[in-house]
Parts: sequence; structure tokens; C-alpha cells
Amino acid sequence: MSNPYINAPIRARMYTSTLHKVIWVLVVVASAGLLAPPLFFIAAKKRVVSMTVPAIYAVIIYGSAFLGSLLGNPKNWVGGILAITMIISAVHAAILDTDWKPGR
Repeated sequence: MSNPYINAPIRARMYTSTLHKVIWVLVVVASAGLLAPPLFFIAAKKRVVSMTVPAIYAVIIYGSAFLGSLLGNPKNWVGGILAITMIISAVHAAILDTDWKPGR
């Protein structure tokens, strides 16, 4: 009989310290969300999130910036999308490691 909690693979910790967490969240905010996909790619490589998360962030962030440059930005819709995505990704980055337990 196998137990999913006992046989689960050991997951790496996303952040090594509180300072490390603060730096990552500040990098996401300071870059206006443009560095969110690399953060979540690292989290996906550590198996903290699935690989679809950085792909979704990349499509939303880089796709809206690319479409804004192609279609124009008369009502500043790109800035709104980037601001909302930046807030969501900063909160997501802040709560990534909240359920981590040693040996899990």
C-alpha cells in the first residue's frame, strides 16, 4: 500500500531566507512584472509550481507588450494589464513557499 504523503518526492525550498524572498518580490515589482516569468521558471524547475505557470505569465506579460507595440496604445491598456499582472505575480511570488515543510 502506498501513501502519497510518504512516497511524495522531496521538494526543494524556493527561498532560503526571508531576505531572499523580499529580494525576489522586489525584483518582480521593480521590473514592472517583466521578470516574473524567469522567477516562476526557477520555481517550476524546483517543482514548487507547474511549468504552465511561467508560460502563462510570459504570454500575458510579453504578449500584451508586443500587441501594444503593434496595435498602438491609445487608452493605455498595456499599462493596466502590466500593472495588474505585476500585482498578481508579486503576491504569488510572496506566497510560493508558505506551505514548505522539512523533508517533504
